Amino acid sequence: MKRILSFLVLWGIVCILAVQPAAAAATSFPDVPENNRFHDEIQYLVNREIISGYSNGKFQPKRNVTRGEAAIMIGRTLGYDGRPRATRFKDVTAKNGASGYISEAAVYGIISGYPDRTFRPNEYITRGDMAIFLARAFEIETGSIREFKDVREQMKAYSSIRNIAGDFITTGYSDGTFRPTSKVTREQFSAFLARGLSPEYKQRTVKKDGYSRDMTKKYVFSSPNGDIRMEYKKTMGQFGELHYAGFFWVIQGPKSGDIWYVQQEETDEMLIGSYPFSNYEIALKYPVKVGTTWSGYGLSETDAFKITGVNKTIKTPYKTFTNAVEVSEKGYKHYYVKGVGHVKTVDPTGKLVSELKSIR
Repeated sequence: MKRILSFLVLWGIVCILAVQPAAAAATSFPDVPENNRFHDEIQYLVNREIISGYSNGKFQPKRNVTRGEAAIMIGRTLGYDGRPRATRFKDVTAKNGASGYISEAAVYGIISGYPDRTFRPNEYITRGDMAIFLARAFEIETGSIREFKDVREQMKAYSSIRNIAGDFITTGYSDGTFRPTSKVTREQFSAFLARGLSPEYKQRTVKKDGYSRDMTKKYVFSSPNGDIRMEYKKTMGQFGELHYAGFFWVIQGPKSGDIWYVQQEETDEMLIGSYPFSNYEIALKYPVKVGTTWSGYGLSETDAFKITGVNKTIKTPYKTFTNAVEVSEKGYKHYYVKGVGHVKTVDPTGKLVSELKSIR
């Protein structure tokens, strides 16, 4: 990785693509009122014909999801035709309504069965298996800084859980656990799928009073060389020899062909940014208070980051902020605002590196 300044300059000019979900239709299910925590996510998937209710008109949001039902919902998400057919699993024949989705998902490596050649479609899916299926379905491979107290590296689902956490599909529980062996309800599975598809629902998982950018907005920064834009969108390609896929902050520089991909995560301890499959850098350490310091990749202790101001007044073309946090690093000053993210960077001589120009 290049020295930390180069990363933070890029990190500080991130903007996000607003990917709007389909307009919510009138409530389809009497047992999913508007005050249901996952009402919007369920409606979003109904509108996309990914999920449906039962013959009695209800959705049964608290009902646990079976492995067969999970295959159906994932298959619809990925556009499989679902035509009933024979499968390689001895307990899933063409008579099973989920057989087509199970067969295609198995062919594409999204789902797998057991050593005895069964799939066990009527068993309830666990959160660990759900993480594996979704990480494969959405091709997420870049991991996360988030740690769960009950998820160990030796577990089969370890990498998948870390991957979907980094893609804002899950945050775990408030006690710091993921509960990989717990069952998944229909409303929970709906939320996970919606987050895998739309930044609108990913955004609902982040800290309300944090310093990360809003994934539903577009940001434009001005710099001495021209405007720099960034979109938060699903992308895939090669990073060195490694394949990557998933949602990234895609930075477009002033020059044609200047493209970078950046990840962003925020926990109760820190705000970080990273390139795919690379070391992450801490942009802010929490709690925010003057004097807080932390080291950076490739920096000596004397070059450490330090919070040197809070509630600073910072002018940008977008607006004047009166609550900016100032982070100093080797003479450079970076400014962050709650609910907005990075808004400005100046070099050791006070010259502009980048500043927020617009949000929409």
